[in-house]
Order: sequence, then C-alpha cells, then structure tokens
Amino acid sequence: MNRRWFANEELQDRFSRFVIVYSYACKSMLRGKSLTEEGEDGPDLVKRGLLTQQELDLMEGVPCWQPHFCLDMLREVIAQLHMIPGGKGLRMDDTNKIHGQLFRCLDNTLKHMNDLIGSCVRIRASGLPASYDAITMTSFITFFLLASAVWSTAIGWMTPIVVFLASMIIMFLIVMGTKLVDPFGSDKVDIPLECFCATIEAQVHAIDQRGKSIIAVASNSKKAVRPLAVRSESKATFHIPRLA
Repeated sequence: MNRRWFANEELQDRFSRFVIVYSYACKSMLRGKSLTEEGEDGPDLVKRGLLTQQELDLMEGVPCWQPHFCLDMLREVIAQLHMIPGGKGLRMDDTNKIHGQLFRCLDNTLKHMNDLIGSCVRIRASGLPASYDAITMTSFITFFLLASAVWSTAIGWMTPIVVFLASMIIMFLIVMGTKLVDPFGSDKVDIPLECFCATIEAQVHAIDQRGKSIIAVASNSKKAVRPLAVRSESKATFHIPRLA
C-alpha cells in the first residue's frame, strides 16, 4: 500500500523498513530478548540497511516492548504524510473522496498489528511451568523403581528389557514436554521463527518491487495508448453439435 499510495519515496522506504523490523522485534520478544542481544538480528538489520545504528540504539534505550517502537515509527510516517501541505502526502490530494479512507485503512492495519503484540505476550506468558521437568522426572524415577520390584516377581529376567523399552518411550515424551516449555528458541525442534521473518522480509521486498514496476508500466501506458482491436466476427473455439 505504501508504494502505491504514498507520494514521498523516503517515507515509502521507511514504512517498508519498519514493517520488516517489526517481525524481527516480535521474534526477539517471544524469546524474551532484545534485538541488540547476542544471537538476535539487530546488528544484521543495520548491515542490511533496514535500521540505522541510531534507530537501533534508540530502540534499545526506550523502556518499552520493541515491536511497539516499530509501530510508533510507522505512526510517525503516517503523521508526516498528514503534515505535508495540501494533502500531498498521498498520490491524490485531500479533495479526493478516498483520501480519508486510505488513512483510516492504514490506522486499522496498525491497530491489528498492535493486537498481535498482545497475542505474542500472552503466548510467551502461558508456557509450561518451570517445575515441569522436576515433577515429571521425580514421577518417572519413582514409578520405574516400584514397577521393577513388582514386575520382577512376574516376568523375572525380562524385567530389565521391559523397563528399558518403557522408560525410553516415557523419556521421549518428557523431552518433548521440555522443548514445549520454550518453543521459540533456536533448537532444531523449535518453531522456525527465523524462516518466518525471512519470508516476511522477502515478501515485503517483492511487494515493493511489484509496486514500483506497476507504477512504471502504468505511466508508460498513458503515453502510448493503442485503441482496442474490434473483431469483425466471433467464432467458437470448439464445435457445438446442433441438437435435433
């Protein structure tokens, strides 16, 4: 939308940049970290030109959730569009009927992005309790110690084999539960947040490039418009049998 409707190219770029940074900030928040911490993407975002070092330092220094900082920067872009005299921030001036509707659409989108931050906070806060491992391991050891004594009277020398197979299955379930305590980490079994962020970044760049291409094609089409060719007759592309 910013490439299609914003008239200022600098504001177009800034809006796209912080949409991308928003996704990386949400990833860091889900991990309980900051973009500037080791293993996160802050320095890489600066190297790729998506953030300036000043913006990253300001984001780190402001005591708030970093995705909210990105939303504030997006709102600032919209505010600067409003402040351009004569409503020239968009490609149509303020006398156009849809001028106000576009700003309302942008504001509703930012409102939805703000709701997503609350959802991320709830997901982060609703994980398994930290005592999960201690409780499950205690139950595991107690059960198999008592079970070994009981099973040995019935199955004799088969007891170690049965205990080993059963304990391997239960240990597998315990490990799965342990990973679910923090599914947003960087382990192989965790949710691939890096892939999600990279996909969002690639899609934003693709949308920006598509917007520029469409605007360029539309501008060239206005300069050389050819009349539509009128067919002298129409013929079917397949034979339709005549019904008796």
